[in-house]
Amino acid sequence: MKAYDLIGLIGAIFLLFGFYRVTIGKWTNKSLWYELDNVIGPVLLIIYQLHLRAYISVVLNAVWAIVAFKGITSYAERFVTARRSKQ
Repeated sequence: MKAYDLIGLIGAIFLLFGFYRVTIGKWTNKSLWYELDNVIGPVLLIIYQLHLRAYISVVLNAVWAIVAFKGITSYAERFVTARRSKQ
């Protein structure tokens, strides 16, 4: 297996693992771990897809990663707000 293939495989595993964990109820769709999976997975897939010149898929995964990054920032805002309210 070539390095780019491995990067693509790991990216797909991140996405599928996050989806699986939410589906079985281990995580919520607002979980930090879920959002991290949804950022890391697409970034790795983008690297793989650029190597293959699969540009349409790059656009899809870029949007996916951007939305997930927004989810991480929302998580951080909720975390900070919760900590402030406890003080």
